[in-house]
Amino acid sequence: MLDRVWPFRRNPSHRIRSSSPYWLLRDGMGDARPTLREAIECDVAVVGAGITGALVADALVATGQRIVILDSRDVALGSTAATTALLQYEIDTDLTELVAQTGADVAARAYLACASSFDVIEQRFPELLKASNYRRVPSLYLAADAGAVPALQAELAARRALGFQCTWLEQGELADRHGCRRPGAILSALGAQLDPIRFTQGLVAGLERHGVRLFARSRVTGIVERGERLRLDIEGGARVDAAHVVIAAGFESLDFLPRPVADIDNTYALVTEPLPDRSRALTLPLLWESSRPYIYMRGTPDGRLIVGGEDVPFKDPAAREALLGRQVRRLATKYRQLFDAELPPIAHAWGGSFARTPDGLPFIGRAPGMHPALLFALCYGGNGITYSVLAGEMIRAAVERRTHELDAVFGFFRTSTGKTA
Repeated sequence: MLDRVWPFRRNPSHRIRSSSPYWLLRDGMGDARPTLREAIECDVAVVGAGITGALVADALVATGQRIVILDSRDVALGSTAATTALLQYEIDTDLTELVAQTGADVAARAYLACASSFDVIEQRFPELLKASNYRRVPSLYLAADAGAVPALQAELAARRALGFQCTWLEQGELADRHGCRRPGAILSALGAQLDPIRFTQGLVAGLERHGVRLFARSRVTGIVERGERLRLDIEGGARVDAAHVVIAAGFESLDFLPRPVADIDNTYALVTEPLPDRSRALTLPLLWESSRPYIYMRGTPDGRLIVGGEDVPFKDPAAREALLGRQVRRLATKYRQLFDAELPPIAHAWGGSFARTPDGLPFIGRAPGMHPALLFALCYGGNGITYSVLAGEMIRAAVERRTHELDAVFGFFRTSTGKTA
């Protein structure tokens, strides 16, 4: 039988983010891992050493399989370094809108699954989360203007019907409690934040102690079908023969698919200098608003504010960087409009590229027309970390040739009825 080689669309000029995001400056790059320079075999090869790849690999460790992680950079130096790390059960697509797009069953199961991920991550990584400044905080979803209030109140009712602890804050209460100048907001009890680089670096170090091998600066240039197995060709001539391959490389994962399933946008973020009253940053809820694109905000453990948003379609890295100054000024303007106050002094600003799907849901598992041993963890959207927690268990089920209850919700073959096609 002839080897089948998948067409490969990788653009090696992609730079996924600016060079100085806050988390990278705060935590550093970590230890450099070796580059793969030989031919090796494994049971599962995970492409991507960011937070998604690390969570997937961790879910697979208990299977006893031989696991290799590959990355074209090093640990957590792609999208993970650029994320603002808001952990939410809330999906970029409102529950009411998702019901219209996917049906009530899929929408409900998607939101409930995201909510369940908080208990999963807290039970699996209690010490690592502590070291990563993980903290539960409420989430405040703001009505962008008076015209958005009816839709958000309908959204509140839909969430309450699923059992979520949510309340409505009127304009006066919103101003008194949080200083926001908006006509109303949904306050959800469930939300969290963490340091994504510390978490990923710590998780990967633990994986290595359990025998997982990690190779950095080892770019995959091709995938070759060899019967039931797959071969990864690595830049420089090395190869990996694997029973399963999991693609968890952020928006660059799209290069491994014969056709795009998501659009790529740029987002921008800034972090302020530590506030004179650091308690404000420590008590701030996760904050975002109903307009699209939306501004989002959180505090940091050292008393800063992270403000992000002003998304624009991706063109190329140079164009993204050229817009950085303008987009940061727009974020400062939106902050002033929201709080009727000037943005505190900015310490750092950066831009990053991310992917988004039409319904706001991830694509996890096998893709149509692809080899059954080739799996994807495309955890896109504003709650990508939440999706990544769920992806680990879904990928493990696929490797063990089991179906998973979320295949019909987050899989490539989902339909509007929530059944696999």
